[in-house]
Amino acid sequence: MRKNPFNMLKMSVLGCAMLVGVSGAVLTAGSASAETVTAVPISVKVTPIAIQAAAVQIKEVLLTSKTENLKTNVKVPQLTGMLDAKYEEQLNDILLSHANEDLANWEKEADEAAADAKTKGFTYRPYELTIIYELKSDGTGSPAGLVSLQITTYGATGGTGMPRVDTYNVLNREEAQRITLQDVLGDSYKETVDAAVRAAMDEHPENYFKDDFKGIEESQGFYVENGEAVVVFPKYAIAPGVMGSPEFRFPLAADLTIPVKTEPAPKVALDLAAGDQITSAEGANLVPFRKVAEGLGYEVAWNQATYTAELHKGAQWTSVTVGKDSYFYAKMAPVSLGSAPVIQNDALYVPLKFVSDILKAEVKTGDAGVLHIEQ
Repeated sequence: MRKNPFNMLKMSVLGCAMLVGVSGAVLTAGSASAETVTAVPISVKVTPIAIQAAAVQIKEVLLTSKTENLKTNVKVPQLTGMLDAKYEEQLNDILLSHANEDLANWEKEADEAAADAKTKGFTYRPYELTIIYELKSDGTGSPAGLVSLQITTYGATGGTGMPRVDTYNVLNREEAQRITLQDVLGDSYKETVDAAVRAAMDEHPENYFKDDFKGIEESQGFYVENGEAVVVFPKYAIAPGVMGSPEFRFPLAADLTIPVKTEPAPKVALDLAAGDQITSAEGANLVPFRKVAEGLGYEVAWNQATYTAELHKGAQWTSVTVGKDSYFYAKMAPVSLGSAPVIQNDALYVPLKFVSDILKAEVKTGDAGVLHIEQ
């Protein structure tokens, strides 16, 4: 038995979530929603931050089928104008890759169905694949800087289909960040949405699967449009198919801003053998500056004129100078570590205390004098 192409369609975007927090839902063909419920305004108290608002635009890529057995109307959005160029490139690659994957899957299904129809003497009607998009928010509205994109993928083989809707919500800044329902509705977002859904169910119990609703998940699909967070439920998730995909709208506070998320950087580590270490004239344990710095993910720059080496990693930076027992990190006041950096065998060495006290890395001594350094 052949695989159901609708099942393939539903499974094709699970890999998106790591980068942009993709939320999936399904809509009835030709209809945005069977029922829309408006909830009370949400006021989120956060620390205001300056956001460089800029309009994000779309350049679409048209994909066509290589087989006459599949008709296509595939328009893939590609974002332009994001402040974080690397994030923009990665997101665009995901959007295009998933569209190509859907297209390949549907071409395969269409060819198999056409061959089966020919074998059995049936008249084959070409399958259809439609991918369309809508930029719900370009980052210039409220909240400032928020970009919200919705993509609908609909495959037709005849009869009732199961369109899939994927939403992408991103804060457009120099370091783009994924936006969640909690960011726009506050810490009580689950309670807020659940209350609105249950109120609608109580008012029209005939329209919903009231007993099956257990509350929303963290991955609940939503988009932001005209100052509202619109929560979208997949077809059949909380209501019969005739209800389509219920939407619940939550007006956002007029002064809502979204705080910067400071996620801890992943830890990096390296081991230094006993042979990598030397002892200073003061008896301090010295380690190779460049090997440690690059092993911990820093960029190193050497100034031959001043015999100074600089470290950079994001907003973090420091410098050391040969023969100068003075160390600092970012905006901290200079401190003495009891031994100055030295050059030996054409390599710069710094006290081990520089690694632990200045770079704040964890240092452990293992067997045979091996140092395990982690940050």
